[in-house]
Amino acid sequence: MMPYDADIIVVGAGPAGATTALFARRHGLNPLLIDKKRFPRDKACGDAITRNALKYIRQLGLLDELLQLPHRPVRQALIAAPSGTGFTLTLTPRADTDNLHILCRRLDFDHFLVQAARRELPVLEGHALVDLVRQNGRVCGVITRDESGKQHTFTARAVVGADGFNSPVARRLGLYRRDSRRRMVATRAYYRQVRGLTGAVEIHYLEPILPGYLWIFPLDEETANVGVGLLHRDLKRRKFRLRQLHEELLTLPRFRERFGNARLIGDIQGWNLPTPDFRRRLYDAGAVLVGDAAGLVDPFTGEGIGNAMRSGEVAARVLAAACRDGEPTAARLSRYPRELWRAVPAGELRVHYRLQHLCRHPRLLNFVVARAAQFGEVRQWLTEIAESIEPGSVRPLASPLTYMKLLLLGFKK
Repeated sequence: MMPYDADIIVVGAGPAGATTALFARRHGLNPLLIDKKRFPRDKACGDAITRNALKYIRQLGLLDELLQLPHRPVRQALIAAPSGTGFTLTLTPRADTDNLHILCRRLDFDHFLVQAARRELPVLEGHALVDLVRQNGRVCGVITRDESGKQHTFTARAVVGADGFNSPVARRLGLYRRDSRRRMVATRAYYRQVRGLTGAVEIHYLEPILPGYLWIFPLDEETANVGVGLLHRDLKRRKFRLRQLHEELLTLPRFRERFGNARLIGDIQGWNLPTPDFRRRLYDAGAVLVGDAAGLVDPFTGEGIGNAMRSGEVAARVLAAACRDGEPTAARLSRYPRELWRAVPAGELRVHYRLQHLCRHPRLLNFVVARAAQFGEVRQWLTEIAESIEPGSVRPLASPLTYMKLLLLGFKK
């Protein structure tokens, strides 16, 4: 057995990579965390840290520390239909339950996770992946290039690709796939002096980009994270340009007055959001993929941090077991996708793909939102779905029976 520099090397120190490294340490492994950037660094995102992500922050014993960062609990959510009709859900955020969602800039959140990792394990910043090291057909390390151009070789029993949508690790494993059917794109920009901010997160479904939407997430009394998300294939088919689309949507009548005096802070950024392909291979001998490198963004909500951290916890657990049993061969790591799709889970994501398809229909969205705006019992039912921690809680939204019930004036759950 060759001497190793670490038990596992995690390439990419975002939420997926930092979570993998921290849970690996909890399992008794010696991880090395590597990233091409230096932290703190910005990351285009809606800045929503959902309960799915905070669950793993709590398991790592970091929740109280996280809540010391600038953040805003999500107490209300405004959902607006293409018609302009909207309704507001009132949520009950509690730090001692799994019903807490917060808004926290990724600049702060990601840096917080790297700092937590740095207290427990070595972290190398400014190291870009050049290649993977292989021996006897198994991945056993990485070659990196630092900021001065010098190359370094680090060896390990396994490598984790947590390096995002373009994943150099996945490419070198031959596991990279770019499927327009399983890909969304989004913009993000920060604005000050947006009128009409109430403290609620806002989701506006707009007919030109369905099933996509525009969001307005208030980070504080003055600043909002504003972005647009839509399917990649619609972007190409309709020949949209992301920045231009973002700017044009804010001139629509419902937003024109609100953004008339708003001040853009920085630039409008765009990024890719890969959604799950259940047939895709996510492991090889000595290597697994997590987070965006594995394509785990929710196809309905566009949220990715929660599933990224879920995959990190699963990867750490599977790698720890494989290392205890010997070397992490492909056979031993074949457990990873099975465990991953149980944790995410795959059945719920398939329902979310169906909901994504339903949201293509403006009349259906207008009808459901109008019913929710009109009937308090419908809003209460939707609130219970939003706050439920049970897997499959959204399944009724994909059922035709639900919409038949909504047609009845005497709607009952």
